[in-house]
Amino acid sequence: MVKTLTKVGNSKAVIIPKQMIVKFKLGRTVMIEETEEGILIKAVQKETSFQKKMRIARQNKEEIYRRLREQANDPATKAWYANPENNFGDVAVEVYDDY
Repeated sequence: MVKTLTKVGNSKAVIIPKQMIVKFKLGRTVMIEETEEGILIKAVQKETSFQKKMRIARQNKEEIYRRLREQANDPATKAWYANPENNFGDVAVEVYDDY
């Protein structure tokens, strides 16, 4: 498909046909990337709730690590793990094979 660039201020624009907008689920904003073949225009991926939580966790990782160290040195935590009844040695190894 050949399209004509349209002048918009100091820039140029291309009109994307509605069928392509629908097909590729393009919203108000798009991602534009340079590739070896030219320019790639694609939909911006919406952040899932899991991705949002992971982003927040990464931003706060120093605080998370500090809390983990603090809890690991807590006498109650050490006592819990010292108790043989709280040993995870009886977990089937096959459980880990799938991950």
